[in-house]
Amino acid sequence: KPNSIELDSNSIISVNTISLHPYCLIKKNPQMTVDFKICPQIWDAASFFNSLPEGMFTSLPGFKASGKLRFFLNLSLDMSQIDSLIFNAALTSEEFRIHGYGIDDYRMLNNEFIYSFYDKGELIASFPVGLSNPYFVPLDQISPWLKISVLTSEDGSFFHHRGFNQKAIRESLITNIKRGRFVRGGSTISMQLVKNVFLTRNKTIARKLEELLIVWIIEQNRLVSKDRMFEIYLNIIEWGPGVFGIGQASKFYFGKNPSELNLQESIFLAGIIPFPKRY
Repeated sequence: KPNSIELDSNSIISVNTISLHPYCLIKKNPQMTVDFKICPQIWDAASFFNSLPEGMFTSLPGFKASGKLRFFLNLSLDMSQIDSLIFNAALTSEEFRIHGYGIDDYRMLNNEFIYSFYDKGELIASFPVGLSNPYFVPLDQISPWLKISVLTSEDGSFFHHRGFNQKAIRESLITNIKRGRFVRGGSTISMQLVKNVFLTRNKTIARKLEELLIVWIIEQNRLVSKDRMFEIYLNIIEWGPGVFGIGQASKFYFGKNPSELNLQESIFLAGIIPFPKRY
């Protein structure tokens, strides 16, 4: 039996007018090693977005842009030394300009909007994210302890990265490989926000790809400030069955305004976020 499989970097994967040059080498000698790369690519931005397959995406169709996009990915894994896993990826741009939004205009996050929460295709809750909602809480009226606790738990580098945390993705890959199942995600607050507001909860490759592209569009072009993104996040996430946003959560669990939460209460609330239905 062969102990290795290789896909040469001269191979081409084409999607309409854009192409990828992947490289993959898998060895078993005796422990499996994997080297996977997408060689550096340069794409015309207009062609890239026009080439996204129809029917795969729910938010991006119709998005128009110009300029150049550059992308690469490098993943290396030795199953005998899982902690040495290497993961690097980047999407950068040159003279990138947005000429038209598709189904969703991502700048809408800067204003009050209606947020709808679906679970298994069923509408569970719908409410305005803004001052017309009595439970909405501006960021400066939320306890610093709660903000610190949520950032520490969910995305400690949120105010410093541009939507993605490669270290967190690498660590989640290592943990999931060791456990042999999905137990830890590498999603940033930016990614969670985009998923919650613009996309379905279906766990598909297409949805994840669309999530990553939308996060990149918002963060790289600074369409929404970090403070506003964090404010929306804290006001829409589920904090237990039927409990949405920090305004409701603070009242429900402690009978307090969010500005009054202490450290212990904040840590408790931050601990609910990954598994809200348990509470």
